[in-house]
Amino acid sequence: MTSFPEYGDMPARKLTTEEVAELLKIEKPFILDVRPEAFAHFNKFIKNSFHLPLLILAENMDKLPRDRGIIITDSAAKQSPLAYKFLKKNGFQVTGVLRGGMEVWFAEGRAVEERAIAKEKIQLTGDDLL
Repeated sequence: MTSFPEYGDMPARKLTTEEVAELLKIEKPFILDVRPEAFAHFNKFIKNSFHLPLLILAENMDKLPRDRGIIITDSAAKQSPLAYKFLKKNGFQVTGVLRGGMEVWFAEGRAVEERAIAKEKIQLTGDDLL
């Protein structure tokens, strides 16, 4: 695994699926899905989440909200901690990462929406952030 000494021992706050589901009811967190596009089963998302693969996060972070809490998810919570640390270091309000990632979300039968992966250039409008 790659080491990033500039992040030191900054631990990512891990949220259970129950905690994320509750936050979705009482707040409007920005759900950031950093899974790569290459996953074969990759058409299910947490409702209203925004897909931005980790590999292009740095060049697109200016499109993310700075005034809302961000919850980060991936496939199995292997990439989301790095995204958490990167965004925290860059001044974003990151609430935490989904413990176990989408694998656990699916396994627990949590609500998802199916959609195609956008292949066009990433663009966010104000409506996307609501």
